[in-house]
Amino acid sequence: MAKKKHSQIRIKVMFLTVIAGFVVVATRLYYWQVINASTSQLAITKQLSNTITVRGKRGKIFTSQGELLVGNQTAWDLYLNKNELKIPQEDLINQLADIYILLQETDTLKQEYFFQNSQEDFLQQLENSINRNSNWIKLIETVPIEYYDEVRKLSIIGIHLIETQTRYYPESSMAAHLTGFVGKDENNEPIGYFGVEGALNKELTGHSKTITYKKDAKGTIFADQEIENFLLDGRDITLTIRRDIQFIVEKALVEGIKRFHSQGGEIVVMDPKTGAILALAGWPSYEQVRYQQYSTNEYKNPTLTNLYEPGSTFKIITIATGIDLGLITPETQCTKCGGPRTIGRYTINTWNKEFHPNITMMEALRKSDNTAMVFVSEMIGSNHFAEYIKQFGISESLGLDLQEDRETPFPKRIGPIELATISFGQGITTNILQMTRAISAIANKGVMMRPYIVNSVHDPQTNTVIEHKPQELRTVIKPETAQTVTQMMIHSAPNRNNWINQNFTVAGKSGTSQIPDESGGYRSKGTIASYVGFAPAEDPKFVMMVKLTEPLVDQWGATTAVPIWYEIADKIILLL
Repeated sequence: MAKKKHSQIRIKVMFLTVIAGFVVVATRLYYWQVINASTSQLAITKQLSNTITVRGKRGKIFTSQGELLVGNQTAWDLYLNKNELKIPQEDLINQLADIYILLQETDTLKQEYFFQNSQEDFLQQLENSINRNSNWIKLIETVPIEYYDEVRKLSIIGIHLIETQTRYYPESSMAAHLTGFVGKDENNEPIGYFGVEGALNKELTGHSKTITYKKDAKGTIFADQEIENFLLDGRDITLTIRRDIQFIVEKALVEGIKRFHSQGGEIVVMDPKTGAILALAGWPSYEQVRYQQYSTNEYKNPTLTNLYEPGSTFKIITIATGIDLGLITPETQCTKCGGPRTIGRYTINTWNKEFHPNITMMEALRKSDNTAMVFVSEMIGSNHFAEYIKQFGISESLGLDLQEDRETPFPKRIGPIELATISFGQGITTNILQMTRAISAIANKGVMMRPYIVNSVHDPQTNTVIEHKPQELRTVIKPETAQTVTQMMIHSAPNRNNWINQNFTVAGKSGTSQIPDESGGYRSKGTIASYVGFAPAEDPKFVMMVKLTEPLVDQWGATTAVPIWYEIADKIILLL
């Protein structure tokens, strides 16, 4: 009887235990499926899905004829996961340094920027990176393919080589001041600096998108899942420059600077009928891929940032203003050109101190007579002269898609002496792009076109192309004025024998200006030599300006900038 009662108690206990178990399970299920449902779902989703960030490539930059100027190539960043590392950190540093030293000594890699640092600097870089208070560390950025291959051979657990993109320059350093370069911002993200890279950084930058896809326990993507091929690349930019003309211009500039021992130089070639810039070069320049090795001053586009007093090339604007106002003609004689001009306490001479009484305006431009320009400016007057100078775009920004483009200073006061000196290009500052734009208005029958450097923009996301259409800025002078000034510039152009195909006529003017010093006067030595012109004069295909800074062999524009101009013109006139 007692045995039977004990058995019944045991059955009840077992029954109650089972019931209690069901209650516990039900309670837990209720907790996870109802009370904590969102947390449970998140955990399941995390186990069965993966989230990645997809980044698009930076847009490419092309010449006007479709040649790749700036592209992208695959590179690798070297990362360390400290939690995975199985060897001492000192051994890791030594192994990575051994590869660096080995490859640094090979002839083919001596020019790579990656190998320009000293061994000590490289070791210090590794030690500083590893000592950072983080478990996931970028040790080295953008390693060359040779270094990548050697690191892969080591098979070090904890080292990861993450694919990235870096800028690629198939034309080497061509048009560096135009393209700019890609560096890093304060968050270590790629960003464009200077030139087109800086001005159009937002357009060129690739987009990023975070996507989530389902997977099984082994990490395999489910068969019904597809990772969408997002079009995230930045916009491609096609410039107006021609590769062949840019090459000719850069080569001629470097050779000319060496020949005349100049401190620097600039050349601009523009289509006066559209405003398209066909070539633009400045020296000193730099290599975009190794920009860290250069002074920051060399990044700036000198055709925009190097302000100067234009000298006698500005006389074209003075003459054009006088003719457009009906004050002079090419046959007008200067009645105050028999000797130096005295204005207040200042005396104004001609460049060679030779004077020509009653010289005509046609001859005055050819002989570059300062006193004749003063004569014209006094007839024009300060107010009208200032208006025309601004109409010609002096001091006005170009409106280019270049980061350094901005307004330049305009004289605050134009009194009698300022009026006189500005007439022959002293006492007023500009840059050669503004001067080229001004002369382009004369070449284009008085109409100034808006200069531009971007031909078109291609958006890969919409597969659309936005093309630049030439824009008229304004009519600066009357067509008949432009025709008259053109004939005077033809008369002023140097003898073209041995320089250019005689089937083409050139309209041009040279200039030589002094360099201001900090005292408000001018340096006793050193000049700016320049020449601006267009051809064929009757139907111009290009306007070009050449400028040399402080040529030592010869200080005059007529004997330094002129030969460079004609050497280039002789080649590009055939191309155009």
